[in-house]
Amino acid sequence: MKNNLTANIVTMTLFAVLAIFPTIARGQCTRCCGLCSPPCDRPNLTVSPSTAEEGQPVVLMTVVHNCASEGKVATVKVNVTPSAACASFAEAFAIQAYVPAFESRTVTYTFSAPKCEGAYRVAETSSNAAGSATATLTVGPARVLPHWPR
Repeated sequence: MKNNLTANIVTMTLFAVLAIFPTIARGQCTRCCGLCSPPCDRPNLTVSPSTAEEGQPVVLMTVVHNCASEGKVATVKVNVTPSAACASFAEAFAIQAYVPAFESRTVTYTFSAPKCEGAYRVAETSSNAAGSATATLTVGPARVLPHWPR
């Protein structure tokens, strides 16, 4: 009789702990906590095209995830860093987007490729993710189309 009572108490305690633990873990976590996929933890960045002519439109795209239980405004900061020869063409900007709870938003920004040939490091950080994402933009000379007399 005593063994059955002890077994029942242990079983009920185990169920109580297992029922409460997910709530405790979720309450202490500020990023993802298993409620969404791993991309919540890391920024992501796509540069298209990755090789462009001077002045050509370049699109930067990132997907902003919100793994919190309430909507929030996420800030994405981007730095475009050239080699030393093109230092005056450095660029930096920030984009904000409201992201509802447990959802994602695709954010794009279009700018003209710098008018200086070279490789550019594009780095992105986000207020809702740790670390940064980087990509390379290579800028070549603008093509000059021949002018045909009429």
